[in-house]
Amino acid sequence: MKKIFLTLMLVLASLVIVACTEPEEANNGQRYDFSELRGEKETITVWIDDQNGEYMQKVIEAFNATPAGANIIVKHQHMGTVEAREKLKTFGLTGNGADIFQFPHDHLATAILEDLVYALPDDIKADVSERAHPLGLDIATLLYNESTGEFGPGSNAVEKLYAVPMSLESVGLYYNKALVETPAATYEEILEQGAIWNAATNTVDESGLSNAAKGYYYLGTSSHWADSYFIQHIYSAFGFQPFGENLDDPTNVGFAQAANALTWMVNSLKPVVTGQGNHNSAGAGANFVAGRIPYIIAGPWNIEEYKNATGLSFGIAPLPSVNGQQAKPFAGAQMAAIYKYSEHKEAAAEFLKFLMSDEAMQLQFDMKYKVPALKPELLPNINGFMDDELMVAISNQLSSAIPMPTIPEVQFYWGPGESMVISVWNTGTLPADAVTAAEVAYQALKNLGK
Repeated sequence: MKKIFLTLMLVLASLVIVACTEPEEANNGQRYDFSELRGEKETITVWIDDQNGEYMQKVIEAFNATPAGANIIVKHQHMGTVEAREKLKTFGLTGNGADIFQFPHDHLATAILEDLVYALPDDIKADVSERAHPLGLDIATLLYNESTGEFGPGSNAVEKLYAVPMSLESVGLYYNKALVETPAATYEEILEQGAIWNAATNTVDESGLSNAAKGYYYLGTSSHWADSYFIQHIYSAFGFQPFGENLDDPTNVGFAQAANALTWMVNSLKPVVTGQGNHNSAGAGANFVAGRIPYIIAGPWNIEEYKNATGLSFGIAPLPSVNGQQAKPFAGAQMAAIYKYSEHKEAAAEFLKFLMSDEAMQLQFDMKYKVPALKPELLPNINGFMDDELMVAISNQLSSAIPMPTIPEVQFYWGPGESMVISVWNTGTLPADAVTAAEVAYQALKNLGK
């Protein structure tokens, strides 16, 4: 009996040895992929500015409910829009970065030069173009020569869409409804009424001082009067916008075209908004929040503060014209792009396209209170948008806006532009001399940056 048992054990052992060796010889080392049968999903990482993650959780859930998103796992990590690019430079090639990252308009060209952004294929560009606001498309589209690293016309560059615009923003004329019945449509009205207001005795206290003496000037800005972003609407009324007709010619800024605007600003605007004070002498932000002044030029980023101000009821009006010429402010955008070295570009593209959907834009409006970067005719699809007085006002202002320049040289515009206004406003430099000095400063900075 023991012999029979021992014989059976030897037979079984030989079968185990054969079973362990035969498959390797039978398939000649070929590997079989059963991931489709197991329903294996692809994972992408997304860096979006969302501190508590509630907004992105809703977006991801909505994306996963679509056929395109059913087999894609989206991992969200909060990342501030300004720091995303720097972080991706550090972590991208290690595999610990993002497949999709968010950034503001003025980071696009730099991110491209840093080899971080994937130029979107033509089919995705076509899909995005069907829904995106023209301003958003302009901001996210660049002429770029990948071989030479040059932007703009004359560089044999190819026009490509590099990102998807998520939201748009622009400054507007915010007014205190308790002090303004019908918002002014022209700067001429503001200057006339402002002179009367400034000379009147203030009603905030019993000092007997005028509004101007108290610093309660009729019109203020939430920034300062040398901020080129805020005063572009004035520049445009006098025929100046930087970097040429399409805002993409880096050969020169064209500061000479700003001379007439500077003359008007120092002679007509300055007495009403700061008196004899410097470009930043009036605390307009605090005064507007406290209900002390009628007008302030501000942006959608100020809305939350103004809404929370006790007793303040405000609206947003179109920026006033100057000498019959329409004011055209800059339009900015928040955008999302695919990391150039992502190993999951197709899955990332599906999520990127979803960000332009009604579902994603609805969530952005509801939870982030931003103007969706959609064509105006699509905005009625966003529930509640057309009933929101402030959002509609910002959207209407965008109809006259110009896209922010996104060429790399724009970084050399802001400093000389600010110094130019300060020298005229504060020290009495002649506009003709100030614009020449600004152009020289720009060229020097540009050459240093090469």
